[in-house]
Amino acid sequence: MEEIFVDENGYNQFLEELEKLKQQSLLVSSTGSKAYQDAIGDGWHDNFAFEESMRQGRSIATRIENMLKTKQCLKIIENKTQNNNLINIGDVLKVKVYYSEDDIEETTIRLTGNFIPIIENENDIQEITLNSPLGKALYLKNIIDDNINYDVNNNKIKVVIIEKINN
Repeated sequence: MEEIFVDENGYNQFLEELEKLKQQSLLVSSTGSKAYQDAIGDGWHDNFAFEESMRQGRSIATRIENMLKTKQCLKIIENKTQNNNLINIGDVLKVKVYYSEDDIEETTIRLTGNFIPIIENENDIQEITLNSPLGKALYLKNIIDDNINYDVNNNKIKVVIIEKINN
């Protein structure tokens, strides 16, 4: 696995999500144990509540295992650069994205070090993580660089920065 860049908040967000999964696992185990004890007979034959808790438990255990593997790849990035000409974590940018000659989108984005981007934002600012193709293309680039490109599914996408908005 390649490195996954997050800031301190993104790392804490990751740990909180992992802790929620662990708590959920304990809850499902408790539910399964109760279903097993309440069953007539040997506890697991034709006991759909027990079977469902076992399925949920395996699913959660897989997610926890994947997150623990991912945790080894997390690299905390500190916002050290104070150069206003470089794009950094937390910067808000108004950009034009050229998907093709006929498909151009103007949008406002925030480069974030979160592990999971916030989908809903009060200011209609789209969060872009450092690990997304666009985030990787923008991070530490000069705002006057008009040659910012990134690839998605073998399509070259051009990004032009209209302005850097003070946040």
